Amino acid sequence: MTVPRRSDALRNRASILRAAEELVAGGTTPSPARIARLTGLGQATVYRHFPDRRALLLTLARKHLGLLADAAEANADDPAAFRALLHAVMAYQVSMRPLVDELRRFPEPDQRGHARRLLDALRGPFDRSQAAGYLRHDVVLNDVLVVLTMLQAAVDRSPDPRRAIPVLLDGLFLPERDQAVTGER
Repeated sequence: MTVPRRSDALRNRASILRAAEELVAGGTTPSPARIARLTGLGQATVYRHFPDRRALLLTLARKHLGLLADAAEANADDPAAFRALLHAVMAYQVSMRPLVDELRRFPEPDQRGHARRLLDALRGPFDRSQAAGYLRHDVVLNDVLVVLTMLQAAVDRSPDPRRAIPVLLDGLFLPERDQAVTGER
């Protein structure tokens, strides 16, 4: 049985997650002490909501996967939406580097679960995009993980990893279809 949370507890949890996102976006790995300073809450309050950094980071990652799933559902009728969704995932990977770095250090079951949830969110848009001829016919959904691994190498080694995003995307999509959609030649 789930006990409903008080409204102040819900506000505190939301504040903790916002602070964690702000820290990660700023290039810092969130810690209970940093979050407490940023939110004005006590460290005990942070620990009450998230007993360790792993729980906090997994919650943050799941929140963003939920947003991705919502965006995929909202664009369910658009077979061209997969490129924009994958671009958003890649931009998130670059901009949220501390979170991605921490997730890469998690145990394999956590990493596999996160990858599975990501692919589940992208499966419908991927299938529709491929059926409509936007994606190469020989690309499979698991290739998305390969592309994200390649992007991670760029994040780790490049002064401007965002430059790798269009290059990697262009390897998945059919150029003729992109030209027809964008009007470019």
